[in-house]
Amino acid sequence: MTPRSPFLTALFHPVNLSMLGLTLAAGVCSAWWMAPIGILLWLAMIFFIARDPGLQMTFTRQNRQPLAQRFQIRFERLDRARFSIFNAMGQAKSPALQRTVEPLQTALDEMVEHAYQICLRLTAIDNNFAVQQLSNNFDDEIAKMQKNLDEATDAASRTEFAATLQSLQTRQAQLKAVGQLLTRFETQLTGTTSAIDGVVTTVASFQGRDAKQVAPKIQPLLDIIQTEQTELQQFDDELEKSSTI
Repeated sequence: MTPRSPFLTALFHPVNLSMLGLTLAAGVCSAWWMAPIGILLWLAMIFFIARDPGLQMTFTRQNRQPLAQRFQIRFERLDRARFSIFNAMGQAKSPALQRTVEPLQTALDEMVEHAYQICLRLTAIDNNFAVQQLSNNFDDEIAKMQKNLDEATDAASRTEFAATLQSLQTRQAQLKAVGQLLTRFETQLTGTTSAIDGVVTTVASFQGRDAKQVAPKIQPLLDIIQTEQTELQQFDDELEKSSTI
């Protein structure tokens, strides 16, 4: 079942439906001029509920495309870290503490989305990589072509075999490079997840503390997130320059 968007969730929220019903009833049974005011209040309630960050995060999460298995587990762990900080701050009783930690949430949201976009792009590459591995046996084909080249006696055949051999060796090298690229990002994603888990642990310790005590600890945590974001961007830049399968 396709998940509801934040707007539809707000539209069909029981409180909003009750508000609409009371508005219509008041307009029909009491004073008609109250109906437009009620409708405006109803629309305002829908607007504020639809903009709820928790609803928006959940909707985004539910609508993400599946990733390659090697990335899916690690990304889900990273995404849970984002929700952990959001929930921890939602439970905080101090608005000042929530405002102090908010930059962490914003930076982490951006980093998680960036990581997802790279994972999504590499998922397509990983799928093609798997197909290429199954459908090609470069070692055997290269050995066969080398044998044909060694045994060829005329120039035309040698030229054709040499060109084919070069093509096979190039494709094998490309496939190997892609495999290394996928493994490197898998490793990097693991490191990113581990670093962000540390951020979550620290944020969890903020519960019940004064915002002034917490404030000096925010920048070092932001630096951790920014470092991971920078490494993701470096990988992204490298991916733009590299050739894929």
